[in-house]
This record gives sequence, structure tokens and C-alpha cells, in this order.
Amino acid sequence: MRINWTLLEGLASTYGESFYLLDSKKFEKNYDEFLGAFRDLYPKTFIAYSYKTNYIPKLCALIDRKGGYAEVVSEMEFDLAIKLGVSPQKIIFNGPYKNEETIKKCLLGGGIVNLDSFYEIDIVEKIAQDNPEINMSIGIRCNFDIGDSVPSRFGFDIDREDFYHAFDGLKRIDNISIKGLHCHFPNRNIESYIIRVDKMLHLSNQLFSSPPEFINLGGGFAGKMNESLKKQFKYKVPKYQEYAETIAAKFQNFYQDLDESEKPKLLLEPGTALVADTMKIVVKVTDIKTIRNKIIATVSGSKYNIIPTSAGGINLPITVYQKSEKDRYYEEYDPVDIAGYTCMENDYLYRGYKGSLKIGDYIVFDNVGSYSIVLKPPFILPNCAIIEYNAKKKSYEIIKRREEIEDIFRTFNFKYEEEN
Repeated sequence: MRINWTLLEGLASTYGESFYLLDSKKFEKNYDEFLGAFRDLYPKTFIAYSYKTNYIPKLCALIDRKGGYAEVVSEMEFDLAIKLGVSPQKIIFNGPYKNEETIKKCLLGGGIVNLDSFYEIDIVEKIAQDNPEINMSIGIRCNFDIGDSVPSRFGFDIDREDFYHAFDGLKRIDNISIKGLHCHFPNRNIESYIIRVDKMLHLSNQLFSSPPEFINLGGGFAGKMNESLKKQFKYKVPKYQEYAETIAAKFQNFYQDLDESEKPKLLLEPGTALVADTMKIVVKVTDIKTIRNKIIATVSGSKYNIIPTSAGGINLPITVYQKSEKDRYYEEYDPVDIAGYTCMENDYLYRGYKGSLKIGDYIVFDNVGSYSIVLKPPFILPNCAIIEYNAKKKSYEIIKRREEIEDIFRTFNFKYEEEN
């Protein structure tokens, strides 16, 4: 449905002055295009969607229907996958903090646990000892230098001897199978992928006499964005095809002499690449004022709604929707900073907007699907609604209702006794 001020005003009257718009069809299209780019070059590629990036159940269920894996990093996310009907055999359990109970549920159900620390080895060894009749699948998360000035804190340092001692120790446990290797780094540039692919393929050859069941390169892929957003990053933002030509082509070349059945699965864990551009947030301009020659527009959303992982400096694509009135006067600003509703001085959603703006206008921010809803705290205001247009019903439907005071405070104890 075409967006205009009248539509947004009507939606705001129902869902509140700020709300998210979801496009799950775009999410599915991104999945197909991303996977297709890799399978064209290395057919044995599979996607394990990163739940932590955006765990809207509708999106996670869509991944499962299309044959993808669930990549989870907590008991909460593991239980969500199970609740959605995902087979434990299609769950990959990552992350630096795993409790024994969830590791056990995953292993006994046939899922893959990628070990991140030595304490997890102790847990797995105990579970294996207590369940000698069950074969369990694990992977090892590897940490190595990719030319970054800040080393990652996750996984096992492959340059240390204790990594190899631990690997050999796990191999000697009869009912534990080391199915493959895993790595993940936050860098999204092509150059970092060249390094990690080469190192993972070399390490795989070093540790396994024949190719493992999988080599998992994690996530860290950039999503689709317009040119104005791309220009704000310090690196050249790759397209899906460019990632595939760097990664999948290397895999195909490395294993070209093997039969397809002998090649390892290439597992990828995209989150941002699939979901970033599938959500927008609508906010309303509630005030415009001038302080010390600085013009500030306050809106009904917060920076925590749009890009909570950023230290600042990124202006997401925006569109301003204004009420159509012939006699309505609009002030032209050059520039105006768009600020959020919180009491934090640094709560700015956009710096340096140039154009017409008036109280009552709606501003729609694009590319807000990555980490926004999962990291947004209930600070000052509860979280806003998520809605999606249903083309068959020709109406909007609730994906997540707007949170209320009862949702925030239901876990607090209100029946306390005052101390004397």
C-alpha cells in the first residue's frame, strides 16, 4: 500500500505515534537472493538465520519453512525455535554463555553446539558420560587474526597449544563427533572474508583427515542499502554476489576434486544482510525549537528504536510525510537535528536534515530491522507496535502489539512490606 500522511495518521491513532512497518515478503526475497548467489557457485551452502538480530517469530518460522537453520545464542532463542516447531537437528547453538541445561537439550535432540570456551568442554564431557548411548554433534569456534586492531573475545585461539590439546581430547570421546569448525567476526568488508576463508580452509585440512561435515563462517554480512547510506561507511559495502564470489568460489575451487557428497556444507549465519531493510519505523514530529541558534525537532521515537548498536554518525534514509493543505506554511530548515523522546542528551535519530518540516509531520526511517527491536530497552516508554500490510486482506495486521505498563512491571513484586 502506498504510504501518505493520511494513512500514517490513521495508523497512529490505532497503534500509537511511533510504530514499525514490517515487510516479510522482502525478507523472503533477501533470503532467496542471498542463498541463490552462494549456491550458484557452491551448491552445498546453507543459511542459519541469526535469531539475535531480529527474532520476530514470523520471520524465524519463514526461515524454517524454507529449509534454513536456526542460529541461536541463548536458552530463550533455543526455546523460541522449539516453540516454532524447528527440529533440534536444525538448530545451531552459538554464543559465549551457554547453560548446561540448554546445551544438554540441544545435544540430546540432535542439534549442533559450537563450543566457545573451555568450561563448555567440561559440560559436554559430562553430558556425554551421562548419556553414553547417544551420539552428539559439536563444532569448535575458532579465533584468529584477521588484520583487525581489536581482537575478538570469542572462541578458541588457534595459535595456542591448549586449543589443539582440547581438540584431541574431544576426538577421543566415543559418543562425541566434531562435525566442523565455526568462526564469526563483526567485520563486513570483503578483505576480512578473504582472510577468514583461507584460514578456515587451511585449519580444516590441518585438523581433519577428510573434510568435516561443515565449515561455518558465521555472519557479519552487510545488507541492502541505498547509495546515501553506503557512503557513510568507511569500507566499500559489498553486494550478495560479491560475498559469494569471495567465499563460495574459494570453496568450490578448494574442493573441486571431490565428489559433491564428500564436500563440507558451507554454513552462513546472516542476520543484518537479510533483515535490515525489511523494517521501517514511523515517528511523529512533536516539537521544533531553537536553542543557541541550533534547531531541534523532537519526535515520538528514539535512537534506540533505529540503530542502538551505533556510536553515532550514521543517518539512516528518511522520508518526511506532510499533510496536504494549500494554506499550510512550511519552514525550510538548513539544517535541523532530529531528536528522540528520551531524557538522554545524545538521543538523536538524524543529524543535519535539510528541508521542510512542521509539527505533526511523520518521518519514516528505513533500514531499521537489524538489532533494533531486540536491543530497544523499555526506557522512558515501552516498546512500540510492529505491523505489516496484508495484501490479501487489504489491511494492516499486528505482528507485535504495543507494550503496556503491565508488560513492563509484571515481574516486579508490588506486595512488599515496608521496613520498620
